[in-house]
Amino acid sequence: MYGVNFMNNAVIYRDSGERFFNNGNSIFLNLFSESPEPHLHVHDFIEISYVASGSGIHILGDSKYEVCKGDLFLINYDIPHEFRSFASPAAPPLQVYNCVFKPDFIDVNLNDYKDFSDVIHYLSFRSVFSLGSDTMDDLKILGGENSAIEAMYKKMLVEFTNQEDGYIEMLRAYLMELLITIFRSLKKSDKTNNRTMSHHAKLIEQSIRHLKANYTISTKLNELASQSFLSPTYFCKLFKEHTGMTVSEYVQRLRIEEACNLLTHTDNKIIVVAEQVGYKDIKHFNEVFKKLTGQTPSVYKKLHER
Repeated sequence: MYGVNFMNNAVIYRDSGERFFNNGNSIFLNLFSESPEPHLHVHDFIEISYVASGSGIHILGDSKYEVCKGDLFLINYDIPHEFRSFASPAAPPLQVYNCVFKPDFIDVNLNDYKDFSDVIHYLSFRSVFSLGSDTMDDLKILGGENSAIEAMYKKMLVEFTNQEDGYIEMLRAYLMELLITIFRSLKKSDKTNNRTMSHHAKLIEQSIRHLKANYTISTKLNELASQSFLSPTYFCKLFKEHTGMTVSEYVQRLRIEEACNLLTHTDNKIIVVAEQVGYKDIKHFNEVFKKLTGQTPSVYKKLHER
């Protein structure tokens, strides 16, 4: 059921969903009171979580987000996360509705699909609501109470708990209704879109600060995207819109700028400078340096000798 991994010294559990889907159906619902104890995990299914009451934090890697009633999270496969109540005894517990499912619950043809945006494309919601796959990442956090969405969770949980005849078909219909209700709420809220744009700009700036501080080491795209609570595809799109470059191009520029500084202000050999800025292959360093500066490192060093 569980595997164990580590990220930044934190234990991460992998949840395959066996305990949720042991009845042979790829959907599970509950209303859960979160504890203040760590339980960072990733899972092999899609999760839509709605904060019903209380307050606390949602943790993604090293990032923490304060949450309260009305916050909605769409969580894809392999995204490390956890909800925690605040540790204070005086704080009301964080209660969260969880709807977890595998895409094949909606349609058997989705058996090999793993990402929420892929499901949306398959269902043709893009044409119906004019929402592309990138908009799905706008739904990672929605603030403010939403009685329609909460009502959906309540009736889904009743259906799931009672399990009367035909309950699976009802849940399948309710899940579609939940998705459509979420999309309708988005379309009616220009404020949400504006807030999301601002929120995403802050996330990209956060990633840029991380890259500037760690450009000498290899940073995986999935890690950057996870820290921003975005899918890798959408993170790349936002990053390029914000900087005009891909992540790898941005890192190369940071490295070469520092290499220029070192070549100008130190007596270090070129191979040493290359290693200092993160290049193990001197040939690759020379190629990138010339591409960005128009000169080889040796020519640049001679022209800028003190």
